[in-house]
Amino acid sequence: MSNFITDIRQKIALYKQEKQLKKASRKKALHNLSTAQTAGILYDATDEYNHLIVKELIKEFKEYNIVTKALGYINQSKREDNYIGDSTYSFACKADFSFFYTIKKEATQEFIDQPFHLLIVLVKEQPFIIDYLGKYSKAEFKVGKAGLDNELYDLMIELKDNDGIPELKKQIMHYLNLLNNN
Repeated sequence: MSNFITDIRQKIALYKQEKQLKKASRKKALHNLSTAQTAGILYDATDEYNHLIVKELIKEFKEYNIVTKALGYINQSKREDNYIGDSTYSFACKADFSFFYTIKKEATQEFIDQPFHLLIVLVKEQPFIIDYLGKYSKAEFKVGKAGLDNELYDLMIELKDNDGIPELKKQIMHYLNLLNNN
């Protein structure tokens, strides 16, 4: 019964999202490590290891003078005390969304409204909320793992089955470095 309700909630949320996305326009532009000045990172913060990978990615972006913000989604009803946001990191959990996934938290809304040059979706398997937020993001160039949501990404990175988040981060940096360096 729970899965049935979740499926209905998600279908209604996607329907509402599609209507809103048709009204809203997103400026699309190709960006690489040379042209990007801002980046947003969406990731699954439920696993602490992913947070460490995001820290590494932010450090690498700093070397290219890219100002970065990260939004970690915690797949729990409530955040624990060890998830405290700052000017770089913010966190969202299930309680930060309404029954039909409308955003209730100001920091989350600010993140998706930010017109980042790059949006990196750093997940191997995409939870519904991360996919939902990624679609709403006003980022100009969205990058993530191939096979998750072909409508979301402007650049998709193919991974082998046994590759994890560190390999995805490595490949994203590699391809962003190669892209149109004119």
